[in-house]
Amino acid sequence: MKILVFVGIIFIILALMKFYIYKRFLKHTFIFKNHRFLAMGLLGIIYLAELAFFFLAKDRGFNHNIYIFLSFFVIITYFLFLVAIIGDIIFSITKQKNISLVSEGNHIQDYTRRKALKIILDLGIFILFFIFTFKGTRNALNIPDIKEVEVAIKGLKKDKHIVMVSDVHVGKVIQSDFLHGMVEKINSLNPDIVVIVGDLVDEHIDFVKEHLLVLNNLKSKEGVFYVSGNHEYYHGIESILDFLKTLKLNVLTNENVELEDFNIVGISDIAGLRFNILPPDIERAKIGLNENKPSILLTHQPKSLKMINHDGFDLILCGHTHAGQVFPLSIFVWLDQHYVHGLYRLENDANLYVSSGAGFWGPPIRFLAPSEIVSLRLKA
Repeated sequence: MKILVFVGIIFIILALMKFYIYKRFLKHTFIFKNHRFLAMGLLGIIYLAELAFFFLAKDRGFNHNIYIFLSFFVIITYFLFLVAIIGDIIFSITKQKNISLVSEGNHIQDYTRRKALKIILDLGIFILFFIFTFKGTRNALNIPDIKEVEVAIKGLKKDKHIVMVSDVHVGKVIQSDFLHGMVEKINSLNPDIVVIVGDLVDEHIDFVKEHLLVLNNLKSKEGVFYVSGNHEYYHGIESILDFLKTLKLNVLTNENVELEDFNIVGISDIAGLRFNILPPDIERAKIGLNENKPSILLTHQPKSLKMINHDGFDLILCGHTHAGQVFPLSIFVWLDQHYVHGLYRLENDANLYVSSGAGFWGPPIRFLAPSEIVSLRLKA
């Protein structure tokens, strides 16, 4: 029922966005000014394609290329809406300026001149739309850049190097090619350990097994460690974990591993509380923990810190937020998760790093929220 309400809200929002795009922008542009039914028809086609995207995207194993094709209609709506707002602001400013000039006796309202200015502004807005669309999709589909972060860890006897990724979302769009590029970048950093902090898989495991095999090529001195995210629960957490355990990954489900210089503790995602399958259990995860060494906690969602006792941890690594993925969704992420992206200092003096993620959810788009592979330099 909740999913139906959520999808219904999305459809209403998409319809309202189209109304705004037409009423405040397309209706008045020189291209569609005398062809308003054409503008309405194009927006109608876009809306139908979006409906198809959301309904068909639920089908497991849905065709990769058709999924990408339909997802671009959602991207078109987002950027048309964004440039419509920008255009509205610019048109309002220029209109006020013309009124001001007229009131001063400067007769700049020459029809030909105003018409030429309007065409230039319309073209500028459309060019901005194509630039935003190109950049937004490229940011999502390109292999993430490396983000260098330094963190001082109390009690650490020597410097260590962790490479962190989260939210890869292997599924209908992100597949082997993306993982190959990501693995090559990670290996080039020669890390001591690699951590994957949830939402690695975003599809039923039977459809992504061959893509995930690429992860066997990851190289690190002390191992690769993984904890679950909420999207693994959506597609069958138990079968996904069973397969991941056949790879060269250390799957941490409410447990810890003692390494040479620190402990790694991993708990299940808080989605387990809702599904009543493998819920997070921090006390179980701490059993046998060597308290004479610094401890690093892996947990997918930052807001899980309000539900568990995270005292005693020196560094906490999370993902989930995507840094909002598209502006201005970061505002809603902050309201829900209390953290958005970057390095934070908690009240108990622990360091928290929230990754913006390596992949994306839904349509291939990232705008003002770049993806990342995090190179964490732990300083003694």
